[in-house]
Amino acid sequence: MKKKYSFFLLPLFVCALIIIVFLSQQIFDYNFFQLGIFPRHFLGLKGILFSPLIHADIEHLLSNLSALPVLLTLLTILHRRNYATIFLVLYISTGLLVWCFARESYHIGASGIIYALASFLFFAGIISDKKGSSAISLLTIILYGSMVWGIFPNQPHISWESHALGAVAGFVSALKKF
Repeated sequence: MKKKYSFFLLPLFVCALIIIVFLSQQIFDYNFFQLGIFPRHFLGLKGILFSPLIHADIEHLLSNLSALPVLLTLLTILHRRNYATIFLVLYISTGLLVWCFARESYHIGASGIIYALASFLFFAGIISDKKGSSAISLLTIILYGSMVWGIFPNQPHISWESHALGAVAGFVSALKKF
């Protein structure tokens, strides 16, 4: 039998892991950026797994941690039976798309996953017949609708490709009707 608050486990685990990686960088004075995604290079494939865990600085970390736990919690509440599968699909597909199509540079941070989650929750809410889906879709737009501007190349040090390709991964996954 599932515990009453089990929907918090995935968000807590993912966010704790990101914080541990960030603190490790600070404590050992080491930058893990080379573990990020480096598109179309074999060694850059490791970034598909590691890049969402790596953040450049505290501002980058806090920016991602302001949205990630909320979106993950919404995912676990709305898709109780298969949220882990959906999360893994979004995680891997976003990374693969970035590896295939992004510019040659290291891409780090959880924002691609954030865009994938927001896109998935929005589009799944529109096409789903699940109770509460449309409310989650509306809530996602209210809270994160301004994220749409992040898919455009407006700052050279920000991976707009991760944002745009994460949104694509979320949209395509929503069409799968998990």
